[in-house]
Amino acid sequence: MSVTFSNIKVGHFYSRNTLAALWGYSSYHALARGVVTPKTDDKIVLFVTENKQESAEQYVDQLNGDVLHWEGPKDHFAEERMLKAAQSGEEIHLFHRNRHHSDFTYLGKIAVEKHRIIIGSPSKFVFRVRQI
Repeated sequence: MSVTFSNIKVGHFYSRNTLAALWGYSSYHALARGVVTPKTDDKIVLFVTENKQESAEQYVDQLNGDVLHWEGPKDHFAEERMLKAAQSGEEIHLFHRNRHHSDFTYLGKIAVEKHRIIIGSPSKFVFRVRQI
């Protein structure tokens, strides 16, 4: 099943369980990473939590207005795809929450404005929320 945003509204709150059900996944585990790249789809979905659990990797992520400062995972998963998204026609979507164990707010599509790839450490990205 393709990941669709037709039933997802900007500014509304969603849990991973709710999104998994909407997108036809058997459980939320398919959406458990901070970066999700659904198979056979042209979308990249970011799940960003600013105040993380103490046991989680403490990436520094901060949303200021429509600008997201984000540290990518240390394995650099999907970074090249994000950098090429504008040229390839892929969409990057943002779900954000301030605190762990709360629902995410869907903020819409985002675009890479700046980046710095850092091998051996989290890369640093600046995204801007785009109007849909």
